[in-house]
Amino acid sequence: MKRIEYRLLLLFCLLLTSISAQAITLSPFDVRYHVYRGNIHVANSQFSLKKEQSEWVWFMKTRPRGIYSWLTKKKPFTETRLQNDGNDYKLLLEKNGDYPKKPAKSNTWFDHANKTIYSMNGKQVSQLELPENIYNYHSIHLLYPLMLEQNTAQVTVYFYKKGKILEATLTLEKQVELPSKKDTMIVDKVTQVFKGSTKKMVYYYRGNTLAPLKIEQIKPGKDTSVMWRVDSQ
Repeated sequence: MKRIEYRLLLLFCLLLTSISAQAITLSPFDVRYHVYRGNIHVANSQFSLKKEQSEWVWFMKTRPRGIYSWLTKKKPFTETRLQNDGNDYKLLLEKNGDYPKKPAKSNTWFDHANKTIYSMNGKQVSQLELPENIYNYHSIHLLYPLMLEQNTAQVTVYFYKKGKILEATLTLEKQVELPSKKDTMIVDKVTQVFKGSTKKMVYYYRGNTLAPLKIEQIKPGKDTSVMWRVDSQ
């Protein structure tokens, strides 16, 4: 009985996040980030969102800097494609690779008609059942304006990561202080935790853009990875 109640509660949370999704107005952006491991500036990233015909395309690529550029020539990238079906922005494709000008190493297709996720990593192909509402590291940013619109402090959703479907809970804190090199800003903070994991993602937003001012990846016992948007430091 408790398990059934939990699933109904989770389904209710997922419905909440999709009810107002059609009201979100997406705007293209193209921003740069400095990437830090601990206090060391290790790379620079470009993050963009643009529309191509009926699809919205999120794209991020990272270029190592300093001594790290001597250690590797890789420029990792991730691309996500979404389409609005009139009710929600649905994941269509995610692809990842080491070099933007070369074929992706892994491709994932989200087949909503057949409720199946097809993932190809090299020659290995796998399938997963596709939940009604699912996010990845790019589309997760859509939840911030939804939570504001619905005045929701916390929501639990499905999350796709490297061939797995995880449970992720996001908590919104409004009007918190974020110190930067320039000054202290007042921002909204969204903390994302994963069921069964000690890893935590933290996003800091200000204004109408879906590009966070700062992104933190926190793992206990390891240096925190930080991305600072260049125009906000």
